[in-house]
Amino acid sequence: MTKRVGLVIRPGNQKIVDCAEQLLAWCSARNIPVDTEKQTAHILQLTEPGFSAKELVERADPIVTLGGDGTLIGVARYVRGSSPVFVGVNFGNLGFLTEVRPDELMKSLEDALAGKVSCAERVLLHVVVERDGKNVFESQAVNDIVVQKGARAPLPELDLGVNGQDVARIRADGIIFATPTGSTAYSLAAGGSIAHPSLSVILVTPVCPHSLTNRPLILPGSARIELELPKFHDEVLVTVDGQVSESLQPGDKVKVSQAKQAVRFVISEDKSYFDILRTKLNWGVPNRPD
Repeated sequence: MTKRVGLVIRPGNQKIVDCAEQLLAWCSARNIPVDTEKQTAHILQLTEPGFSAKELVERADPIVTLGGDGTLIGVARYVRGSSPVFVGVNFGNLGFLTEVRPDELMKSLEDALAGKVSCAERVLLHVVVERDGKNVFESQAVNDIVVQKGARAPLPELDLGVNGQDVARIRADGIIFATPTGSTAYSLAAGGSIAHPSLSVILVTPVCPHSLTNRPLILPGSARIELELPKFHDEVLVTVDGQVSESLQPGDKVKVSQAKQAVRFVISEDKSYFDILRTKLNWGVPNRPD
């Protein structure tokens, strides 16, 4: 069966467009079909209209993303069942997930097509918003699921339960449910722990809680989490990976669990996870001169 390469690019960057055109030419010279995401097809002025992210992850393997972590996350969260290999090329700033440099793309893609590339498997989270017994919103998350008040809204009360047991009523700006992959994102900024991406855990981090006793939790990946908002009068949102949002209503239940499937990302063989923490976040670097 012929491999089909998927391509997704971040708009607004000519270097990315140039790289994408080089990739198309490289694949064309080798008779490798390329499926593009809809916006990508429009930017590259292709005759084919392209596919949605959901369709792309079902058709193509490997999938190349040119941009930053957000570009990769925006596609990877649609994985269902067996995951394609994601080759994330970093044109962004931090690049925790997009470990491939632009000058490494063709070699990484060639290795991915030959099944010789090194991959890391990362767990996803699954979220459902239940209203009056019906599911009104559903998504997966690569990084995190955040339930948070609007900018001008007062603090909501959030009732947290795990596996059918009451845990706490938290009065805070919000609460973050993060994967180990997302532990270095919003959760970290809110005071959460760093979790190695190979772990099967769910991080629960309150955002600015109005209490000294509300501390972050690390739960097993098997945990079934339920968050209820008994009453509030202003805007509260559930946001997935900082990209997709849904407004909540009083009485809604937000149910979070680990997804059945994971995603596979190409990783660099010449640097470890701790190398990335040191270079991207200055983690473990002494705050004094040698």
